[in-house]
Amino acid sequence: MNRMSIRMLLVAVLAVVAVGSVARTASAAVLPCTAKQLQASDSSVKDFGTRRVAHIDIVNNSANACTISGYPLLTFLRFSGAVAPVTINNTSAETNFRTPAPSTITIAPLGHASFLLGFPKRDLHGSPCAPISNIVISGFAGNGTVTIPDTIAPCTTLNVSPYFTAHRT
Repeated sequence: MNRMSIRMLLVAVLAVVAVGSVARTASAAVLPCTAKQLQASDSSVKDFGTRRVAHIDIVNNSANACTISGYPLLTFLRFSGAVAPVTINNTSAETNFRTPAPSTITIAPLGHASFLLGFPKRDLHGSPCAPISNIVISGFAGNGTVTIPDTIAPCTTLNVSPYFTAHRT
């Protein structure tokens, strides 16, 4: 073989190796989160006149990155175990908080994501809203749920933001 043929063969082999590496990287896509990977908490509730906004924090406690997308699917449980009668309005912005449009978010191991809940302090008759005992979040891979013990008092219509990346300092 002459030097030109050896160089061409070497370039061809390197090209095949490079393409194989790209194919392996592409096939190692980040999978959707399962409920077992996640933990949630109510990190804060702030008052804004006649409304409250709760910041819900999601943490990936697994060793692998995973993705969540869109809006959380929520159920609110009363202390009796009954489902609280609320209407959920998926929205990109609560009056006092701006959140990004729905997208797919990758949560690194021990990384955080969030969503916001905006709700009135009083029902349509002017009475204080009854507290709940749990927020149940669903819609994860494998159909599991994440439950947050919580005593917020949502009633009537809740505004729920999409998931967004929580920046920690």
